[in-house]
Order: sequence, then C-alpha cells, then structure tokens
Amino acid sequence: MDYNDEQYAPVGHKIIFENELVRVWEILLYPGEELPTHHHLLPYLEVALEGDQNEIEWEDGHVTKSLVPSGSFAYHEAGDIHKIRNASNQRYWSRVVEFKTAPYRHLIDPEDTFYDENYAHVAQKVLFENDLIRLWEISLNVGEGHPTHHHMLPYVILSVDGGHNQMKWEDGRITRSYEGPGFVLFREAGGIHRLYNMDETKPYLNRLVELKVPAYPLPDLHPEHLQEVLINSGDLEWRGKSLQGLSEIRLWNNEDTGASISLVKFVKGSGIPDQHKHASNQFMYCLSGEYEYTNTGIVLKPGHFYWNPKGNVHGPTLAREDSVLVEIYDGPHYPEKPSWYKDDKDAK
Repeated sequence: MDYNDEQYAPVGHKIIFENELVRVWEILLYPGEELPTHHHLLPYLEVALEGDQNEIEWEDGHVTKSLVPSGSFAYHEAGDIHKIRNASNQRYWSRVVEFKTAPYRHLIDPEDTFYDENYAHVAQKVLFENDLIRLWEISLNVGEGHPTHHHMLPYVILSVDGGHNQMKWEDGRITRSYEGPGFVLFREAGGIHRLYNMDETKPYLNRLVELKVPAYPLPDLHPEHLQEVLINSGDLEWRGKSLQGLSEIRLWNNEDTGASISLVKFVKGSGIPDQHKHASNQFMYCLSGEYEYTNTGIVLKPGHFYWNPKGNVHGPTLAREDSVLVEIYDGPHYPEKPSWYKDDKDAK
C-alpha cells in the first residue's frame, strides 16, 4: 500500500528506516526554512533532536506555534495537512515515525499491558501511551545500566543523545552499538537483555516506541501450558461452501488477525469464477488433482507450491480434475466479501 499523497510534499526530507510496521523520516530545518505543505495519511509521532520553536501553517490558513526543545515529542492522528517553518535562531532536527499498524487498532484489547512481571520494565518511565503505541524514556548516566528486561512487543529506538552502548543478552552474548543523536533502530519482539551506557563522556537519552501490534505473536510466558496438537484430517468432515463444487476443512485460524490454514477441495469443473485479489498473502500446496489459473495458464499439480502476494489480482480458476489443496493465508482472506459467496463466513 502506498502511504504517500502525491498532491503534497513528503512528510519529511528523507526516509531513515522503513518496514511493514513503521516508516521513520528525518526533518532538518535551519532558521527560517520551511517544510512544504504535506499530508499525514498515517498516525505519527514526532521526536525533536534539536530545536526551539516552530510555526505550523494549517490547510485553512491559521498558524499555531509549537515549542520543540531536544527530547520533546508530539503524537498525532492521521489526516493533518500543514507546513512547518523553523521560527527560531537554531536548527530544527527531528525524527517522524509513521505507524502503518493503524488498520489493526480495533483488534487491540485496551486491557492488555504487555509487561513481563518477571523482569524490569523495558525503560524507566512511560511518556505517552494509547491503543497503538507506548512511548518510553531511557536515561543513563556514564557507566549506568538498565536492569534486565523483556521486550514483548516490537519497538523502535530513537536516540536523542548518547554514544557507545552495550547489551548483555539472556544467553550470555554481549553486543555493542553506537547510538549517537538521531540513531534509529527497529527490533522484533522477544529480546531479553540488560543495557549499559559505555560512553566515557556522554549520558544516554532515548525515546523507545513500543508497537502494540496484534498481528505479531507475543511470547508465551508460561510454556508449560503449551501442548502439541495433532489433527487427523481424515476424521474431519468437509464443509460445503456457498460456491458450488467447493468445500473446506479448517485446520487452524487466528481470529485476531484472520490468518488461517485449510484444506480446500474443488470438484472437477468447479473453480473461482472471477478475477479477484486478497487482503493478505495466499499460499497453496497441491495434494492431488489439477487446478488451473486460467488467465495465466498456471496449473497446480501434486507437489506444486503457489504463492499469490497480497493485493495481486489473479483468477479465474478451474479444477481440471477433482483437486485437494492446502490453502494458507497470513491475514484476512478478502478486502470484502466476493460476489460468488452468499455466506459471509465463506470469505473468512
């Protein structure tokens, strides 16, 4: 998905980092300079590295002033259209973090805390929190450390000031990094470590942004409760769908994200009648039969693996023979219910 509005300027001067969850921009304005009018299509967090005062001119023409000293931050929902002018006598330097996880926001349980009580908190104090992110501060004097902590969520580090750091991991590994002003780092969930400021002259100060993303599996803190699961699909009954000739055995699904694994069966001569696209990646593995994507001539036969990327239009399809396939989605199946299904649950 393109999160840019081509009618306006970009929301920053250059992209520092981007993945499927966040995009981090740099803004650098010298006294009197402006960032042209831009449209924030995503919710975002702006963290000042250097600055004093900015003027914000909104789409309707009114102007507001904003104090932006080093370490200050502001969270905004999507939709802002404005331009920024550095109204001070020193340069303004910042990081803007756009959050691509907004579509999942309604799936987040506001009661979830995402703390592991067996360890210290991931940082020293919470500066801001909503149902999408939690913003922390870490402040370490020269030689000081932060106790062992467990990152249960993916997170972004934005260094406001500092230098050389060291991490001691739970497995005994030691890693070092230089996290000077403006440093940006993304890490996945699951890390357990202790952090030390190893710089000989500078204190360390950062803003740590946790992403409350339900699509990411959180580490289970009580693995003794986990059990292996074995399913004999031969003992299960095929459920007919509201498209003639198609039936399914659902093996696994995640109600929060829409991801699923199923066996699907098409009788000879049946298939998906129209071109369509999916709201997530689709993976197919053919167990038996011959299953054709008629628009491209791709034919799945036993042992063939097929991947259709999220958003790519494909189809129609035709079962040349009775065909059984393993079908996997890593998220919701369709952007909306296809016309060939009468029952809403058949599109999930």
